[in-house]
Amino acid sequence: MIPNRFPVMPPEVGVHEVLINSDRHVVHLWDLTLDELSRAIDAWALREAAIGKDPRKLWPFLFLNQGSAAGASLQHSHAQIIGFPFAPPRLVAYETAFDVALSCPICTELFQAQTHVITRTESLVAWAPPTPLLSGALRVAPITHMPHWPTNPGREMAGILKPVLAALSSVLDTSAVNLWLRQSRGTAGSRFHWHVDIVPRRGTLAGMELGAGVFTVINDPEELASAIRTQLSHP
Repeated sequence: MIPNRFPVMPPEVGVHEVLINSDRHVVHLWDLTLDELSRAIDAWALREAAIGKDPRKLWPFLFLNQGSAAGASLQHSHAQIIGFPFAPPRLVAYETAFDVALSCPICTELFQAQTHVITRTESLVAWAPPTPLLSGALRVAPITHMPHWPTNPGREMAGILKPVLAALSSVLDTSAVNLWLRQSRGTAGSRFHWHVDIVPRRGTLAGMELGAGVFTVINDPEELASAIRTQLSHP
């Protein structure tokens, strides 16, 4: 972990750190060994938890940009974490949706979209959401409802992220991807269901997307899930 050379805020206000995933030069997250990726994810969890306990009451946000199309300025594989000194409006609105929903949106989505499931581990599942954030987006979450990710999520998370990200890259022919963690920090509390969103980047957001909030879905999520399952079975 090192401070970001170009932080979005001064250190006396908040936190902006770079979490280097390996001392070995690796460009793609899925090219890390399973042990390297496991240790990197555990480090993400440690820093996220530490910033969440900062006496300044910061709001931590963990994310990864890979590839220039996804906003990365460095090739070497790394994640970032920001400790905002305020509650980010979009994150608050997202939590509020869980707080007011009649049932957990993630549990409901999983129940209704079984044909979108890509793979499972003992306690995690990866799937293609029926209504993706951007075309080709995937999601990873615990199979059972859980508001916060565990203290040491690395081993199991690495076991599902490494093959799924590699297969997604192969199917969509792009290595540019954004990834971020969502877990309860606001009012939703136990009603929240933690998850990781994965968004491949294959184009530039332009006037329609930024102005109207309307996004074109190039890949049918169910067909994408099927293609990734096939890729996983024939790497």
